[in-house]
Amino acid sequence: RDIGLRLIYDFVDRYDRDELDEMEKASYLAGAIERQRESNDITRDEMAELCLIALFVGVDTTSSVTAWNLVHLALNPECQEKLHAKLVESLNAKGSNGGTRLNADVIGKKVSPYLHLCFRESHRATPAFRAAMWKGNSHNEVEVHGETLPQGSMVRMGHISYDEDYIDEPKQFRPERWTAEGVASRKGTKSEVLDHPYMRDPFSQGARRCPGSRVATNEIHAMISQLVLDWKISVPDENINSLDDISY
Repeated sequence: RDIGLRLIYDFVDRYDRDELDEMEKASYLAGAIERQRESNDITRDEMAELCLIALFVGVDTTSSVTAWNLVHLALNPECQEKLHAKLVESLNAKGSNGGTRLNADVIGKKVSPYLHLCFRESHRATPAFRAAMWKGNSHNEVEVHGETLPQGSMVRMGHISYDEDYIDEPKQFRPERWTAEGVASRKGTKSEVLDHPYMRDPFSQGARRCPGSRVATNEIHAMISQLVLDWKISVPDENINSLDDISY
């Protein structure tokens, strides 16, 4: 947060000194500065806080999701080898420049389904945000399923996608959970909720779906694919053997 605000206020200062280049002048932040000063409905600090949120959701979440995907592939070399082999197959079928260059077809779901299965399993095991939501009961105590929550309590609503009541061996990284056969096996059980569209990715659905979801997903898929094609990824410490050894 401190770094982001420092960058934003530095940008505002350079805006005032007319030191922005053409790309910066056409940016969202430059437009936000103009709108804030034209309307005066919000303060400069409020504008900066709003832009900070946009910066965070547009950069930090994508980098976090990418990093967790790579962590899972490093911890599960058999999955990494399978993904590498599948990507090589996809490149041979849909690649350009002699089958060595990624393109939109190569990272598509129909051509590289295992890439998307790995992405889905990483989201289940380590979502971008560990808590789905925080709620506070500021007015009075509340009883939920026989438990009394005192007034002033903060309650974290977590993800059920690593709850043993809903999924077998939740700490195991198994992309195959999300194949058509895996989804079919959950039909008619309470675990079927795992396949609900709202559980599928971190972007929500419908009119309130993240407007940058397609860009972020393509960025992550392209980056993971190229890294796996070019490098063998491993954990840097022999004492790291599972997710339990890594701080969330």
